Amino acid sequence: MNDVTETGQVRQTAKPVIVRPRDAASLILLRGAGRDLELLAGRRPGHVKFMPGVWVFPGGAIDREDNKPWRVESGGAHLPPRLLRCARAALRETWEEVGVVVGRPGTAAPAATAPHDALTPIEAAYADRGILAAVDALTYVGRAITPTPVFRRFNTRFFLADGSDVVGEPASSDELEDVGWHPIARRPLTPFRDVTQFMLARAMALRDGTASADAPLFCAVRAKRRILVCREAALDL
Repeated sequence: MNDVTETGQVRQTAKPVIVRPRDAASLILLRGAGRDLELLAGRRPGHVKFMPGVWVFPGGAIDREDNKPWRVESGGAHLPPRLLRCARAALRETWEEVGVVVGRPGTAAPAATAPHDALTPIEAAYADRGILAAVDALTYVGRAITPTPVFRRFNTRFFLADGSDVVGEPASSDELEDVGWHPIARRPLTPFRDVTQFMLARAMALRDGTASADAPLFCAVRAKRRILVCREAALDL
């Protein structure tokens, strides 16, 4: 890319660096209703480079271990493979960041017979509690891609689960501060990013049965925010 100076000379300028978004997943946990509606959320520490001081849902990047089924897993037939591994990542990141698991009582036979040290950390977290990671308790909310140009971008899939399926008491971690069930109907959290507000509103509508059937894709097209239809929700992908 070149610029022309006031004297007519051509000046070489660096091309903008396009950062490829990394696949990620996030979990929206809601409980209660009306004025008693609560959201499980935390605030990113002020010293971090990416979104410091911003309230977020638990979540993070997809890891290699999320690609294969867990020995403590049930359900998931309602999701295509791409979203299934994202659902696992959302569950895993929720446990790592806020210390709770999302599932239902049960025993997975492979986990029951396998030595404890043979289980992955997330499998052990579920097995120790006698809980199955109930993927069918998760509802796909939508997808958002961080716009350019930024130094860190994510292609994030958001899921919804009900607080009745949460096991454990939420706690803060190195990644999230002030973690807890926040009464968002009475005291909204600020600052909230636009994508967070959008996905939270859709999750609430899904919970109330008033949401559109088409999952949204929140992204930027020619530097302008757009809401498209996310085709990843189709089972044939």
